[in-house]
Amino acid sequence: MNMRKFLTTVLSGAVLTAGVAVASDQDGQAPQPADPSQSIQSARPIEADGPQLVLTHRGYEWFYVADLNAESAKAWRENSNMAAKDGVVPPLSEGYVLTNGVVVQTDSPDTLDTYASLIVGAKLSEIEAAPGFWLVQAGSIGEAIAMADELNTLDWVNEAYVDISVPKSHRLPTDPSFASQWHLRNTSNSIADANVEAAWNAGYTGTGIVIGILEGGWQTTHPDLAANYYSTASQTGGSNTSHGTSCAGVAAAVANNGRGGVGAAYGARISKLLYGTSSQTATAFGYRNDLNHIKSNSWGPADNGQITYMSSVERSAISTAVATGRANRGEIFCWANGNGGTADRSDYDPYASNRQSCAIGAIGDADTRAYYNETGSNMLVVTHSSGNTRSVYTTTSNSGYTSSFGGTSSACPLASGCIALALQRNPNLTWRDVQHVLINAARRNHTSDANWVLNGAGRYVNYNYGFGAIDAGALVTLAGSWTNVPAEVSIDSGTVSVGVTVPDNNTTGVNRTFTTATNYRVEAVELTLNVATTYVGDLYITLTSPSGTQSLLSAVRADPTDNLTNYIFMTRRCWDERSNGTWTIHISDRAAGDVPTWTNYRLRIYGTNR
Repeated sequence: MNMRKFLTTVLSGAVLTAGVAVASDQDGQAPQPADPSQSIQSARPIEADGPQLVLTHRGYEWFYVADLNAESAKAWRENSNMAAKDGVVPPLSEGYVLTNGVVVQTDSPDTLDTYASLIVGAKLSEIEAAPGFWLVQAGSIGEAIAMADELNTLDWVNEAYVDISVPKSHRLPTDPSFASQWHLRNTSNSIADANVEAAWNAGYTGTGIVIGILEGGWQTTHPDLAANYYSTASQTGGSNTSHGTSCAGVAAAVANNGRGGVGAAYGARISKLLYGTSSQTATAFGYRNDLNHIKSNSWGPADNGQITYMSSVERSAISTAVATGRANRGEIFCWANGNGGTADRSDYDPYASNRQSCAIGAIGDADTRAYYNETGSNMLVVTHSSGNTRSVYTTTSNSGYTSSFGGTSSACPLASGCIALALQRNPNLTWRDVQHVLINAARRNHTSDANWVLNGAGRYVNYNYGFGAIDAGALVTLAGSWTNVPAEVSIDSGTVSVGVTVPDNNTTGVNRTFTTATNYRVEAVELTLNVATTYVGDLYITLTSPSGTQSLLSAVRADPTDNLTNYIFMTRRCWDERSNGTWTIHISDRAAGDVPTWTNYRLRIYGTNR
């Protein structure tokens, strides 16, 4: 526990060694790839130093960094761990930003404070949204890289990693259509809308509820949004993005002002919350949850079919928000389910595939699946957006309007607006009760779709639609008579060692079972997996409940990512089933070229004791 080692390293000028940003004495902590590969050097951006080995929330990764001496700079990720089966390494990935911050989780904050005090210019601040997490800011990115390496070796530090901003995908397709708010009131096909008019007619417009639009920013002065903007619940900064402004309008554009259209919850207020680095996004998750009731997130990782990971500080902030937000009733997180279509699954998105968020898919004006909507065992419900014939009319930047908004980017704030109507009707709903009410009030759309199945509790569920389409009228009615569910309970298998190879290019695969006599009513199930493989896209993974309901968690696709490392898959398809009996996990490798090793698993079943 040498707290002066990093300081000595910085002062000696040995932060950068052989072009790689690591502490001068790593004690073998930072792994070195066998061959950085010539493709790295040939692809080097002219404006970048590098390559640099950086400890991030996903482990050690190679980056080119525009300026290691800066406090924040753009960076390019080298993708040697995503080599195709023929050995070709994908081009450098753009859109990253590295900072001089290090996220630290520790149970010894006083020791961390002493550590930081030894470093000239270092600043220490608590990440209040995620208890136990701290942000240490060094003088530069290079120093932060070395600091993360050093901190990660100390026995009083649980984890440490450089605070980075990863590329974020706005879930917005490009298909234009004519201006109409059919998603709120469809006069051509009356079933194919969110039925908000029924809720409005019952007197519910979202009054008293605050929806946080968590984006890169939005135009708070837009004439159709300004009257509903709630500055006290908002963060400062950001930019006036068209995407964020459109999302704000779908949720809560002002009514009866002679301008544009209206939002689903036009009586609600809207706040501006800002994503960014892991610590910045975590802070937004936890920001003013005494005022913000719902946080609408129309963003996520790239819709490219590849497994992605959420940082621990973000996951902690969400868990804290649902435990303590809204006077301990729990902050409501809505997430766009993703626009990757059939080439992707929302199971690979750790934000949408999180039991503490509401994953919202999209259907179009024909009441059928939007072509871009991702399938997934995680999906809760769907609501209306572009993707059949028409797109969505809403606000956009520069005080304007657009008739071509859509994607799950539009579905998510529409769902957030509908939830605001329900919370106005019954503000005592907890975050879990909101999920229950959404499921129970959902309308089974597109009944002829072959993917509808009855689960063991007699509930229809569909990989395309979750439990069906949001009906705001039915939602508000049910919310008014709803009795809150009992406290959450869980069953935990613990980490179960497997340690077997999975046959290459063989559908038989390997099965493991977990049997429990505990009889709870199921809400969500998490499966944490560790599988060593050079090609995640070859893996086919299912979970089957004691009632026989199967959840597809991973399908064969072009995902060259190496390994599943503590990856959390989540399914809701067993909702309301009984937990007791045998759960079966299946993993098979269904394409030639590598032999995976299934290391271990952990199964956690969440629900109620009733």
